[in-house]
Amino acid sequence: IVAPMFLVSTPAMVIAACRQGVMGSFPAHGTRSSEVFESWLIEIQDALRAAQAAGERPAPFAVNLVVHASNQRAAGDLALGEKHRVPVILSSKSAPGEMVKRVHAYGGVVIHDIASQRHAVKALEAGVDGLIAVCGGAGGHCGTINPFALLNEVRRIYDGPVVLAGGMTTGRDVLAAQAMGADFAYFGTRFIAT
Repeated sequence: IVAPMFLVSTPAMVIAACRQGVMGSFPAHGTRSSEVFESWLIEIQDALRAAQAAGERPAPFAVNLVVHASNQRAAGDLALGEKHRVPVILSSKSAPGEMVKRVHAYGGVVIHDIASQRHAVKALEAGVDGLIAVCGGAGGHCGTINPFALLNEVRRIYDGPVVLAGGMTTGRDVLAAQAMGADFAYFGTRFIAT
């Protein structure tokens, strides 16, 4: 998964990733307005539909929604996500609560950032479809726990999809993440230069 990077991720990056079979993503709050957010959703969906019509099999795209009460755009951005049926919502900064039901209602999936086992429990209670283990080395986030420790804690309570985030940049890192128990790897820094 190409991680949602604030002021770095763009529709072009998301589209290119998806067309290569890698989930591309971007943060809703990186668009700076709801109008720009919606225009990005339309641009990405149009490009991926065109790719499918040309016989390609693009991966789904994802949008990061900050669900913390301090995000004044959260409700409006979620409504736009519903309107455009964003396939995967990457929620962060607070337990996703009611948002999960709304995303599930249109057939979407919610994968939630966690930085501790306590965060994982809260997210799972909210009904998320997967967890993003934000470990030490993850850019822009509060993850400080070693990936071995956090994945072991998460796997004690959860056997569903887990994404590992933090400091990965090579195929060897993906293999190591899989060996540790992750199902997916989050790459951010590797794609900044693209």
